[in-house]
Amino acid sequence: MAGANSNIQIADLDFNKIKTNLKTFLQSQAILQDYNYEGSALSTLLDILAYNTQYNAYYLNMVANEMFLDSALQRASVVSHAKLLNYTPKSAIAPTAIINLAVNSVSQSSLTLPKFTTFLSEAIDGVNYNFVTTDSYTVNTSNGSVLFANVPLKQGIPTTVSYTVDNITNPTYTFEIPDADVDTTALQVIVQQSSANAASDVYTLATNYLSLTNDSKVFFLQESTNGNFEIYFGDNILGKQLTNGNIVNISYIITSGTASYGANNFVLMDTIAGYSSTSISPVSSATEGSEKETISSIKFQAPKSYGAQNRAVTKDDYITLIQKNQFVPLDAVNVWGGEDMESPEYGTVYVAVKPKGSYSLTEAQKASLINDVIKPVSVITVTPRIVDIDYVYLLLSADILYDSKKTTKTSSEISNLVKNGIQTFCETNLNTFNSTFVIGNLIQYVQVLDPSIIAADFDLFLQKRLIPSLRSTQTYTVNFGNALEKGTGKNALTITPSFSQYDSTGSFYENVFFEEAPDSTTNIDYVTLSSGGTGYVSPTVTISGDGVGATATAEVVNGIITAITVVSGGAGYTQAIAVITDPEGSGAIATPVLRGNYGNLRTYYFVNGVKNILTGGGTNHTDDAGSVDYTNGIVTLSNFTPTALAGTDGILRVTGYSASRIVSSSFSRIITLDTNDAAAITVNVTAK
Repeated sequence: MAGANSNIQIADLDFNKIKTNLKTFLQSQAILQDYNYEGSALSTLLDILAYNTQYNAYYLNMVANEMFLDSALQRASVVSHAKLLNYTPKSAIAPTAIINLAVNSVSQSSLTLPKFTTFLSEAIDGVNYNFVTTDSYTVNTSNGSVLFANVPLKQGIPTTVSYTVDNITNPTYTFEIPDADVDTTALQVIVQQSSANAASDVYTLATNYLSLTNDSKVFFLQESTNGNFEIYFGDNILGKQLTNGNIVNISYIITSGTASYGANNFVLMDTIAGYSSTSISPVSSATEGSEKETISSIKFQAPKSYGAQNRAVTKDDYITLIQKNQFVPLDAVNVWGGEDMESPEYGTVYVAVKPKGSYSLTEAQKASLINDVIKPVSVITVTPRIVDIDYVYLLLSADILYDSKKTTKTSSEISNLVKNGIQTFCETNLNTFNSTFVIGNLIQYVQVLDPSIIAADFDLFLQKRLIPSLRSTQTYTVNFGNALEKGTGKNALTITPSFSQYDSTGSFYENVFFEEAPDSTTNIDYVTLSSGGTGYVSPTVTISGDGVGATATAEVVNGIITAITVVSGGAGYTQAIAVITDPEGSGAIATPVLRGNYGNLRTYYFVNGVKNILTGGGTNHTDDAGSVDYTNGIVTLSNFTPTALAGTDGILRVTGYSASRIVSSSFSRIITLDTNDAAAITVNVTAK
């Protein structure tokens, strides 16, 4: 037997190789070595044996794969492994819109907007979506009207399912939610005592097992093998156990995921306490939804969640626990310690979060993350603080040269191809923390979009956005975190849109614009003193060069010049020297320094097509409207008091030309491309 077995090759799983191995084995037997294996029925038997061997080998290989999280392919297997790591996959999360709802001609003292009040959205891609309130709201009546302000609406269809507890038919007290598209963040579980006793308790989702007692009214959530979610209850050790006859009422919403993104106009489908005179005004469109968590995401997140062990000590612990949260769908999270700040703040951990489908968290979402997700598992002596994301928006102007003989595409089609390619590149590489945008990489990406593209080049502009307080005097500091280049024409710093304001005398100006004062970078900024000399009594400082108007004075202590103060910076200088004269003293050496890396802002308006300067632009810059630090990329708007901004969104946009072809993010800064901004991408195509 030993000799016969040596002719069996078991490492090959290919059908033909298995059959060949079987024939080789049979041919090694003296009684069958001359048999015709191809021209007889034995060939069919060998086929069956080979197929059976291959099938079993494949099956056992797949079974082995499903035994490990990394290699598992079936969702049920991945979910089961994740459960052992104490990780529950995220459900689909309904997009949320916010509205103001006014009810008129109200005769009672207060009014309640019930839970699951139904609204119908405007059509999104031809489909109207159902939105509902997930809580009830009570507001007092004022002058016969009630205003329900900032009411969140979730997209979905409300549903309720009930189960009666029976430990014979259901000894594990596990209850399935029969809809695969449930949003578990809006799940509500109420346990009624029995059909004869209407007393009931609200049960909440268990999140911190260490705090549970035998009387904790909590439920646990898991995904079942068929892909639906299940809830189950405690065992009188961790959580209160149910008893026979209890009725479990589960209410939830079935959502369409991200399909309703952008819905912003709604119609009330119900009456409120019989009142039908209502009006709805949108506050924010439907965003922040997500689809059910994918297999790849579960594989990525589950081990990290287990590594954090439901406690936040390291930076990675915080990131993992926040990403795991079931309340707010996220695109990106960044965490850093207060000791990393420019002015260290020990004992504080900073958190920046980009919600999915939106630019910023609401105050309610921030409170939920702090109180429900971070604080229960963080070190007591550490204070978590959520900061708003600092967005830097890219504006890209592309110049494309292509060979029209190498393509059938028109210049318009090449333009659209490049624009879509830029969007894809930015979506892949940006919109997250610690990302870096490199113009060279974008050029390489664009040049291979079509064989006809010969060359590509880009102008890179950076934009910051702020919402100024109207009728309130404030100084705003806009930090690009990236050096800006002094430019003219289309590359000049711009601040848009125009605004209206009053001047110091009370005169009103309707359309006022910002601009950089044209002489602000060609004046004398300061004078350095290399040597103070000796014997000076009343020195005179004379600044000469190719500009005009610069003056300065010297300060003398015991015959030594200790400082030189610029009285007027003048204008038009590209070079300058300082001469110090005094009948008594000598030896002082001073050098004027051009403003160069700094600029000043002024405001202006038009009267009959003629530009008039409102503030700033003087040689001493005492009334400037702001300043620009090009080296550090900081723009300051001084004592800015607009009464209104032109346009409808109330956003002031500050745009500058990037001095670097590489732009990086750090801390709370995210680099992004606003695809909803028509000016974000400009493509100029030239045919060769």
